[in-house]
Amino acid sequence: MIPTILLVVCVVTAFATHGWDVQRTIFAEDPQKAVEGLMPFELGGGAEEEFFEFTGFEISDGLRKLTIEAVLRSPLNVPIKIKELSIEFMLDSSTVTVSLPEAVEVPAEGSANLKLEGLLPRTQAQMQKPPTLPSEKNLTPSSMKMTLEIRGIELEVVM
Repeated sequence: MIPTILLVVCVVTAFATHGWDVQRTIFAEDPQKAVEGLMPFELGGGAEEEFFEFTGFEISDGLRKLTIEAVLRSPLNVPIKIKELSIEFMLDSSTVTVSLPEAVEVPAEGSANLKLEGLLPRTQAQMQKPPTLPSEKNLTPSSMKMTLEIRGIELEVVM
């Protein structure tokens, strides 16, 4: 009898919190709106510069390996785990992809240093002269994919 009463109370509460609207109660919120609600800034608004900042660049292993250092500042009041992060950008008219070699923990409202690594394409021109070292001015990501874990929920963000 008590389990039935609890079930009925939960169902009534769910309908009441959604204004007795069957569709809003049964179907989940639009996923894009849910992600936008989690983001501490409006994408494209400039505030993402405070969220993610490139801090250093290095080319090693005979001009083959590119390492980019960055800082990610989390405004969220819960710890997050960056399980995957890959960024594509243009460098010397070639597409370069750098990625996070291992998962990184970011404390609640804290920051974490990231080290992204990738291989530079080996073109004939680059064998004769070293590639241009990226700078904040010429490092404009063309795409980015990030997989986060927040309180056991996995969230994939593609930009």
